[in-house]
Amino acid sequence: MELAEKVGQLPAATGVYLFKDALGKVIYVGKANSLRHRVRSYFAEGRWQDAKTGTLVREAADVETIVVDTENEALALENNLIKQHQPRFNVLLRDDKTYPYLKLTAREKYPRVYVTRRVKKDGSLYFGPYFPARLAYRLAELIHRSFKVPSCTVDLTRHHPRPCLQYYIKRCLGPCVAGLTTDERYAEAARDVRLFLEGRHAALLSSLRARMAQASADERYEQAAVYRDLLRTVEEVEEKQKLAAATGDDTDILGLHEEAPLVAANVFHLRGGRVVDRREFFWEDRQEFDAGEFLGALLKQLYLNADYVPSFIHVSAEFE
Repeated sequence: MELAEKVGQLPAATGVYLFKDALGKVIYVGKANSLRHRVRSYFAEGRWQDAKTGTLVREAADVETIVVDTENEALALENNLIKQHQPRFNVLLRDDKTYPYLKLTAREKYPRVYVTRRVKKDGSLYFGPYFPARLAYRLAELIHRSFKVPSCTVDLTRHHPRPCLQYYIKRCLGPCVAGLTTDERYAEAARDVRLFLEGRHAALLSSLRARMAQASADERYEQAAVYRDLLRTVEEVEEKQKLAAATGDDTDILGLHEEAPLVAANVFHLRGGRVVDRREFFWEDRQEFDAGEFLGALLKQLYLNADYVPSFIHVSAEFE
């Protein structure tokens, strides 16, 4: 069946379409509320004047469609297929910059905290990503110093004859050696870390105050002092976050500059009213450039599957 004939028989339904070349390689992926109307528009005489569309149609030997129920499903599927096939006629986001997470190994008997740039389905709890990257390391250090939950690689499924340096410099409770801590005390510290990373500071502060009062009543003054110091640390972090929130909402600002065939994009990340990071992207093969189309494709790849989307995103052109 000729391609033009096949296009006329496409369903008038919401979905995703994939243009393929003579070798069966996907060269373009798009979405549409009406697949028939959208794909047929590529073959309209006026569209051939567009260099990109003309080249795409000349190279296209086949078209495949996938019907979905909603436009949101089509949007997500389009994004996933672009990442999977890397079609050369789509705007491809090539970015090797990833931001770190904090990983709490919740399934372990003695959970630990690590800084990582990879999120896995391993039963651990992941928090982030953190902007700028150094914030993740500062939080991990605070957890070591205040909660004494480590990032070590020691085998904690068995006891060892002596603890490592982290215990002696008061960065770890020492679960690796019998008698240095108790299962209950370590579990308490791990619960506190989780509350802290989840941002449930009010619950954590309330619990710490109650434990401090009980330890004092029981004349366990050393333990009460530990809870007091931790209480002060969490209160300081809470106050800093309130100050940051008062200075402005989280915002990303995206700007474009084009001198065919070169295109550059810059994304500035503002958190709490301050620029905390910047990302740069470059393309060297954009013979035809439409700012609205380009921005739409770029924003989908940046934010559709992102773990965090800011309150505001400012762009330099209108787009669909």
